[in-house]
Amino acid sequence: KAAIAVDKEHKTNKMHWLLFTLVFYSGVRAGEIARQTSDDGKKIVTPGLFWRQFREDGDCLLLTVTGKRNKVRTITLDPETSAVILEYRGDARNDEPVFPSPSRRDRGKPLSDRGLRRMMEEISDFAGIKFSAHFLRHTHATLAKKNGASDFDLQADLGHASPATTAKYIHHVGRVGTSHALRKKSKQR
Repeated sequence: KAAIAVDKEHKTNKMHWLLFTLVFYSGVRAGEIARQTSDDGKKIVTPGLFWRQFREDGDCLLLTVTGKRNKVRTITLDPETSAVILEYRGDARNDEPVFPSPSRRDRGKPLSDRGLRRMMEEISDFAGIKFSAHFLRHTHATLAKKNGASDFDLQADLGHASPATTAKYIHHVGRVGTSHALRKKSKQR
């Protein structure tokens, strides 16, 4: 609701809402969808998110992103999120950015990492809840696990090399300890 309200205030055609939806439902890193440049401002580190990175597969979209250490992965989006993205796209060409920069200087370029952070802050401020794109990534992992996602699928979708890293993203879900197993065993005797 906060993202929709910010879009109305800024007249940004659901851009805040789509950004929030995409990060929350995909678990994608902010750096995988925002344009980033090196410290000197001359070299593009990541180009940003373009429509060509989405591919239809039945009623779902497949999103291909390049993550840390230039590892490429494909994330399958659910049918509802896919429908929202396709509706937002309209007739945009494959070479157009999904989130175009609102600044005059960067017109036609994808949203920068700074712009993405600013959009998230606007939504967060409006909602009165402190969060960031990375927080939404953790929330995605936690809720997906709580709702039955396998550790393997979470690790693949989040782009983690190690299951230990994925475990850090899953906050207190399904951790019942081992005492329940001992009590269950003693009751059987």
